[in-house]
Amino acid sequence: MNRKIRIIFFLCIITIIVFSAWSAIRSLRPSRGKVYEQLSVEEAVEYMSFEPAYCIVDVRTKEDYDAGHVENARSLPLEEIVEQADEAIAGREMMIYVYGYDSDSSCAAAQKLSDMGFTSVTETGSYEDWTAAGVAMEKTSERKMK
Repeated sequence: MNRKIRIIFFLCIITIIVFSAWSAIRSLRPSRGKVYEQLSVEEAVEYMSFEPAYCIVDVRTKEDYDAGHVENARSLPLEEIVEQADEAIAGREMMIYVYGYDSDSSCAAAQKLSDMGFTSVTETGSYEDWTAAGVAMEKTSERKMK
């Protein structure tokens, strides 16, 4: 009887340790409880400096994208994201940085991409956040003229 109590106690301790370790690892994510990350523009740019492959997604309308966007960003309007994501993004494991009109639109887009099975999605705020950070911008109309 004493041996059974020890075994049960040992199993309980092991279960507690495993659960504690799992909780600690899960809480290390910058955006606890979300299926996508949230980073500032500065943090995202820092990650991009050592990221071998990534995709910047602009979820504003095509007209706003054409008026100005982050250099090398792809236009993927929020209303069309579900239909066009697979075509616009190289793979489900690709690192994706999303921005929009504001944090609400970029969060909605990040959530949709995560729900679709994209595994490395990061929400980075608004277009204004990127311009305020001094990140290189371009206009589609200027690129077409060259």
